[in-house]
Amino acid sequence: MLHLKGDPDEGGFFSVERKEWGGRHFFSIIINTLAYTNLNQMLKSIFISTFPLLCLIGLGIAFDQYLHAFHLAALGLVLCALPMLMFLAKLFLTDVARTSAHLNTYTIFIVLGVMILAYAFFTKEAEPMAGLGFILALFWLLYLKWYSVFNDRSSDSLKVGKTLPLLSFENEHGKVISSASFLGNKNILLFYRGNWCPLCVAQVKEMAEEYKALEAKGIQTNLISPQSHKHTKRIAKRFDVGFKFLIDVDNAVAKQLNIFAKNGLPLGIQVLGYDSDTVLPTIILTDEKGKIVYSDLTSNYRIRPQPSDLIKQF
Repeated sequence: MLHLKGDPDEGGFFSVERKEWGGRHFFSIIINTLAYTNLNQMLKSIFISTFPLLCLIGLGIAFDQYLHAFHLAALGLVLCALPMLMFLAKLFLTDVARTSAHLNTYTIFIVLGVMILAYAFFTKEAEPMAGLGFILALFWLLYLKWYSVFNDRSSDSLKVGKTLPLLSFENEHGKVISSASFLGNKNILLFYRGNWCPLCVAQVKEMAEEYKALEAKGIQTNLISPQSHKHTKRIAKRFDVGFKFLIDVDNAVAKQLNIFAKNGLPLGIQVLGYDSDTVLPTIILTDEKGKIVYSDLTSNYRIRPQPSDLIKQF
């Protein structure tokens, strides 16, 4: 088996220790190798932009085949291509703040597609379509097991009982805000990736809907992102609640707390005015003295605590 060392989310280099392994470990080695290269985040950035395009191509090929003659492989290809597109549509068109880890409903359709494609492949029916379908199924597995997952996120500075270090932000108007001003209040520090992330925006909306409950508990909510002041003004205006919408300029705080994601932005989103580097979704709760009472360093960007879970921590 291969044992890989390094911190991929920080862009660190990796070393490989070789031990005896069997063929059954082959796929896990591929996943681990991808996860532990210094190009990990860049590969993820390219992957998440390429995957939907391949799905669209697959759908186009399948429907073209339907127009000429029915092929069983075309049905299998549709079942492999459609789930990712449906999942993304749900994220962007509805308010989804979290999902299950394995997205079982979508995965079932892909498994059925693979079974149909396997039959079509071994009966020599439309082999190229079967090949593309298998690639899309592999991409789905990579999405679940590699893209969605963050590796070791342990952070000594964010352990419960530690005092939050002094941090510096800017508000949407450019005014410097020090974390020293948080003292005397219970605080939630929610680090989100930006307005481009539908899960993040849905999470902010959930928090805004709990504004009265948070206020009743004397909790100050700080929503922190590395995005521009313009984008932050936009989201602050959209929800219009008594939260602090803060900017982590140049990801300085993210780097300080070891929650920085270099090249974490999906390829192409930069044209909308976002920087390629971002922050890993993180939530920190502190008491009136600045002591950390809870921290959520999720290992999967689609799995996040609910507002009610945060309120219960105080």
